[in-house]
Amino acid sequence: MKPPALALAAIAFAGAPAPAQPVEPAAPGAPVELADTRPRTVFSAPRDPGVQTFPRVYGGNLNANPNDRLFGGLFKTDPRLLMGVSVSPTLAFEAGYVNLLDQGFRPVNERDPEDTTGAIGLRGFNMHVAAKVTQPLGERLSAYGKLGVAHSQNRRGLAQGVDTGLYTGVGARYKASERLTIDGGFENHGHAAQRFDNATNSSSRIKANLNLGF
Repeated sequence: MKPPALALAAIAFAGAPAPAQPVEPAAPGAPVELADTRPRTVFSAPRDPGVQTFPRVYGGNLNANPNDRLFGGLFKTDPRLLMGVSVSPTLAFEAGYVNLLDQGFRPVNERDPEDTTGAIGLRGFNMHVAAKVTQPLGERLSAYGKLGVAHSQNRRGLAQGVDTGLYTGVGARYKASERLTIDGGFENHGHAAQRFDNATNSSSRIKANLNLGF
């Protein structure tokens, strides 16, 4: 046999399907395991509700208020945005934004572009990127610490300027039930609180949240 013929024969042999292995029939009444063919991405919910998959993306507007829609055009809530990626049960990386002066739920000012156009940060803002480490302290209680870089700007008034410094945060979360979670913490954006004084209330503050799911 010539060399090309030998090569073709070898390829044909390598590509031939392997002999089928005998499969023992399942016992009568035994459960049959079916293959899970659903695609999996970092956004997918865990196939087993009791198991978390990583990396896991989370975030949103932490100040989201249903009253904004109920009183649309009359009242609004200043945003507090957070986006994070958990790479393990204890380690995550986050980026966040909050208005320099967070006024919460308030009447809409028709002369303010932030209220009429939906723009953010025109008066000033705090932003940060940080690593977050979470430590479980039991089945229901956990504590966390954050460390990163903060960047703040004040664009109005006499104390206009920019501050870049260390971002720090500590807090705890308690899961009272499957639907009720209580969390609180402290965060600080560099020296923005001292530098911008009364122009900010969000640069260094204690916060608490009561989350009730239905």
